[in-house]
Amino acid sequence: MRFAFATFGSLGDLHPVLALACKAKGRGHDAVVAAAKHHRKSVEAAGLEFRPLRPEIEMVPELLEYFFDLRRGPERLLREVIFANARESYEDLCEVGAGADVLVVGECLYGAPMAAQKLGIPWANLILAPTSFFSATDPCVMPQAQFLNRLRWLGPWFHRLANSIGRLQTAWWGRPHFQLRRSLGFAAGGNPVFDAKHSPLLTLAMFPGFFADRQPDWPDFTQLCGFPFYEQPRALPENLARFLENGEPPVVFTLGSIVAHFEPEFYHVAARTALELGRRAVLLTGNNTSLPPNLPDSILAWDYAPLAQILPRAAAVVHAGGIGTCAESLRAGIPSVVVPFSFDQPDNARRLHQLGVAAIANRFRISNLAVSLRRILENPETSRLARSISERIDPRAAVVHGMDLLEKLVVPD
Repeated sequence: MRFAFATFGSLGDLHPVLALACKAKGRGHDAVVAAAKHHRKSVEAAGLEFRPLRPEIEMVPELLEYFFDLRRGPERLLREVIFANARESYEDLCEVGAGADVLVVGECLYGAPMAAQKLGIPWANLILAPTSFFSATDPCVMPQAQFLNRLRWLGPWFHRLANSIGRLQTAWWGRPHFQLRRSLGFAAGGNPVFDAKHSPLLTLAMFPGFFADRQPDWPDFTQLCGFPFYEQPRALPENLARFLENGEPPVVFTLGSIVAHFEPEFYHVAARTALELGRRAVLLTGNNTSLPPNLPDSILAWDYAPLAQILPRAAAVVHAGGIGTCAESLRAGIPSVVVPFSFDQPDNARRLHQLGVAAIANRFRISNLAVSLRRILENPETSRLARSISERIDPRAAVVHGMDLLEKLVVPD
């Protein structure tokens, strides 16, 4: 078979797709991955065929900060990037899906139903974080309306009402999408953000039930798979490996592959926090140039390294709450302090906190980071819970199960 995968977003969006594509290749299938041009090296390093995919956001700090604004970021991303480039995205999906047996897409690729119908092939969509389901029975924390989380007690009827307002807003933002559908001869279809993004054949929920259990208002063809881990084909740099081996387990500070580019104060606060607590630390900085000078030997700054190779040797991790980092922290069995910024991060932070393995720090008051970090480091119950959850995670099961389901779209039982 030939599988066409497409993803929009950060490394946290790309890595689950690479995990599935590598599994497809390992089973003897052909696999092609479409993503932003700056992901080419990561895709080709995995031994996979790469295709460029629009839209693409330039990795400029000011622009990334603009789209990660707590309240306006999601609207800006949808209106100014996703829907403004609806035709270009659709054309690229048609190109990558040509000759494939199945099209598999991540979030925000709303042209997938049209591309699959034009090509005459089945399609599936990946949901990486529970936020994307917009469930009324398990309401998520919306970054632009976090006050709704305090109204969970009102029950599903209230959150269905809130979602109906969201449907009206996003339908207005999505006018270019509906115009494209009509110009191609398709019916208007459902709301692309809430409803039509889900395949009528298969939606893969790529997280475990203990993180977010299946809800009655999820799409009928949803399958819970678990966290998909991509084992990167690279070794730890010698200096970083030596630092991890020589001394007590450090605290790891990371903001992921997007937020790290534009957050100016975080790593300065991280260094001060580590010194205040007397802890060794690893700062994973990305391309951030605003770093504290003259770091002591107890603190190592590094641009990038696979979390799967670092977190099992760490005491705790401080992060922004991206779903990939959440999954890696749970797999490693270590507690977290989450400093959420936008999109799914506030909701992921809440779920880690409910599991008893994380504290949540306000990004606008990160000067108090030491308080949250001390709380989780000095509470043995937090570490015990983190270890027990780690024992419930099978690193390979999610990708195997997901690939089994995708193969059945071509060859049913």
